[in-house]
Amino acid sequence: MPVCIKRAYGSGPSEIDISGGAEPIGLKLKTYDGNTAESYLFNATHPVPKPSSGNKHSYTATIFLHSDVLNTEIYSDIKIYSGGVPAVPDPNPRGYVAWTGAQIFVADDTNDTYTQATGVQDDSGTEMVAQGLTSSKTDLLATYNASNMKSVGLVGGVGSIGPITSAQRISQYVRVQGTLGITCSSGSTVPATIYMRYSVTS
Repeated sequence: MPVCIKRAYGSGPSEIDISGGAEPIGLKLKTYDGNTAESYLFNATHPVPKPSSGNKHSYTATIFLHSDVLNTEIYSDIKIYSGGVPAVPDPNPRGYVAWTGAQIFVADDTNDTYTQATGVQDDSGTEMVAQGLTSSKTDLLATYNASNMKSVGLVGGVGSIGPITSAQRISQYVRVQGTLGITCSSGSTVPATIYMRYSVTS
């Protein structure tokens, strides 16, 4: 696990590698954020229900870059972006639904302060601006791609960090949240891809 994307969750927070390997791969957005594996497991628990009016939200998820490469690398220029809004595959053996009426928002602000997500379990998370996690937000899948990446600060807001002498978080916290509107379809949306990249010198 040299450099990976981790998710912070629960009140501690606890941390989990969502980049792959022996850990879960990907970011599962739910209406739950507690000190258990249910916060991130890819299963059908705590889904975001389809709203009858207005919007429903997942609990806001907090992610960051982490490194355990010691004594050699200097990190800078961290970015986050997406692969865009994915189309429904054909064939579609898993029965995925389109992203119509569904969005993933990313907080415009990044910082070094972890705040646990709030909301009503199994109903709706608190919208991230309303919770005070950011002053504004942007549609991640529709806006940020390989040609237009969002900058993410390094820990402490410095220009570069490293070489590090112990494993640590190297980016500020990034917050993302799923939002469903009344036009969404029931079911699982086509999996979307989110990337975090960085520059490194030795």
